[in-house]
Amino acid sequence: MQAIELVSDRKTKVPATQETAEIFELTREHGLIVSKSGANKNILRMVPPMCLQLEDVAVVEQALTRCFEAY
Repeated sequence: MQAIELVSDRKTKVPATQETAEIFELTREHGLIVSKSGANKNILRMVPPMCLQLEDVAVVEQALTRCFEAY
């Protein structure tokens, strides 16, 4: 399992709930299957399949990069 916790301020750790929701929608548009989790729904969680290949990791990384850049 991989997870990314989004906060609006690194010092105060205020959850970035709205930003997470918007990036979540972008991941769907870029073909990624992730879920929102955590008490504040500010964690993007991904469970890659056991058959994941190294080449697949690069594709996922590129898609995530596009999502965050688009936001």
